[in-house]
Amino acid sequence: MRSAALALAVAACGASHATATTAEASGWDCRNRTVSYVAAHAIAAAEVGVQMDCAHGPHIKRWQVDAATNQRHETARAMTPAEFDKVWAEFAGIGWENLKDCKKGDGGKSAPFYQFDVKDDQNTASFSCQSLHVPYPYNDLVDPLDAAAAQGASE
Repeated sequence: MRSAALALAVAACGASHATATTAEASGWDCRNRTVSYVAAHAIAAAEVGVQMDCAHGPHIKRWQVDAATNQRHETARAMTPAEFDKVWAEFAGIGWENLKDCKKGDGGKSAPFYQFDVKDDQNTASFSCQSLHVPYPYNDLVDPLDAAAAQGASE
């Protein structure tokens, strides 16, 4: 009886809340994880960014600010706990906790400026990089986030 009531409540709340409820019910540990990057003065837009966090269930959002109209266009979707953990694992091994601002950017002052913010229940790191092509290991944050954000996105 209790599980039937829970199933009805989950169905009534929508997909993203259902994922959060599933994550909570399974005992999945969010560990207060958040990762994001914002690229200002990017080639395709005035700003582009991706943020993945699990404060209200695992989810990811991607946005871009149109340079001509200054309008923000955003897409977001829920993630499964397993998908969140998989994306997190793709960059967890680069030592993000110890990264500092990059010194090897290319393109000079006109290149996009990337701001990175990463945290979990034990560490917090913020660092930046100005570059046309994001160098290693910073690209190991951008690439998995872009790939995850693109899944299920309608272009």
